[in-house]
Amino acid sequence: MDMETAKNKYSHQRLDAKGSAEIPPHNPRTKHHNGLSVPEASGIDKLLCRSIKFALDKTAIVALTDAKGKILYVNDKFCELSQYSEKELLGKDHRIVNSGYHSRQFFQDFWATIKSGQIWRGEIHNQAKDGSYYWVDTTVVPFLDEHGQPYQYLSIRFDITARKQAEAALKQAEELSRHQAEMLQRALMEIKQTQAQLVHTEKMSGLGQLVAGIAHEINNPVNFIYGNLLYTAEYVEKILKLLALYQYHYPEPVAEIQDTAEVLELEFLMEDLPKMVDSMQMGANRIRDLVRSLRNFSRLDESERKLVDIHPGIDSTLLILQHRLKPKGSNQEIELIQDYGNLPPVLCYPSQLNQVFMNILANAIDALEEQPAPRLITIRTRLVQGKEGDFAHITIADNGPGIPAAIHSRLFDPFFTTKPVGKGTGLGLSIAHQIVVEKHGGMLECISPPGGGTQFTIAIPLK
Repeated sequence: MDMETAKNKYSHQRLDAKGSAEIPPHNPRTKHHNGLSVPEASGIDKLLCRSIKFALDKTAIVALTDAKGKILYVNDKFCELSQYSEKELLGKDHRIVNSGYHSRQFFQDFWATIKSGQIWRGEIHNQAKDGSYYWVDTTVVPFLDEHGQPYQYLSIRFDITARKQAEAALKQAEELSRHQAEMLQRALMEIKQTQAQLVHTEKMSGLGQLVAGIAHEINNPVNFIYGNLLYTAEYVEKILKLLALYQYHYPEPVAEIQDTAEVLELEFLMEDLPKMVDSMQMGANRIRDLVRSLRNFSRLDESERKLVDIHPGIDSTLLILQHRLKPKGSNQEIELIQDYGNLPPVLCYPSQLNQVFMNILANAIDALEEQPAPRLITIRTRLVQGKEGDFAHITIADNGPGIPAAIHSRLFDPFFTTKPVGKGTGLGLSIAHQIVVEKHGGMLECISPPGGGTQFTIAIPLK
């Protein structure tokens, strides 16, 4: 088989013996050129064989060995890459360039393949004379005698050192990138865990700034408006009385006055104006209550534990969340049941405890978003006395779909959430647990029976 046919079969690492070049070793018409056996042929065949050898010597790293692997021929490219002279290589085997990179099994498989008359192809890591390393893409073609046994091996190699170095550099870069990504992930988790410890303080600080801004920018103007509305209501009442007297004593005004009264719809104005003033007073009252609730919720001046009535804190939280309790779309209003017991003042951090109420109530409202009517949230407070002391118990329950039992144990884990992406941070209950358990020495429990509904119980020690 000619060289071109053999090269076309090099895409597979193993080929059967039919893919090997059969050149009888004792053919009397065979001549030897520089160690390469070239069958003597006339004209074009001989020229073709020499042309193939010439082309290989110019483009490839070529070596010819006997059946035992002793080198019979090497071309200049072999010597150039290995840095050994032809004299140093002839008569040696390829262990002279063995780098020790490949395992013993690798070479056992290699020899088993070529000894069976099959072509072998693979990548080999070699060592040059100066100790440097290089890679070659290698194809070994057995030459078979008349009995089908290899008597010579032709090795055709191509230097792929640059490619392997690039692959190694890429792999190293990928490993470095993966390592850095893992480190970044760990650092991010540590940052998030730290954030979980600090976020409630940051929120309270931000809320404090908000309340301060409201107090300065809204509260004073609202008080001004509210105070003036009292006078406005009084003035309107006096003006309307005066108009009523005019109508009583002058039931038939001149035509111009009569026409103007009809255009202005005086009767409607006299009836509607008091209602407008009343609604303005209601709006001003609403704003004042909201500002007062925000102040009560944040309790900026209470950074230390203090004996407080916790009920106003719950009420303030509900007022802030009131807009979420109203009907939305086809959903009816969420019904609120407040069953407050007779609780003594509780020693606590008021603003932090209010944040616990906010987180749990907000979760209850979220759970009821898709719940059909009736939608209920029940808040109860009780004094519970026991062997471990007296506790203020606050239970917040909803009649939503409940929480699967499989995730109960993870409810208070940082960053754990069952909400869709963007709907929750997974920090609310973790922060609530930290405030109740770590800051107040209390307990925070969740009960969600299979039938649906969820109840959170907050227990704060009274001493």
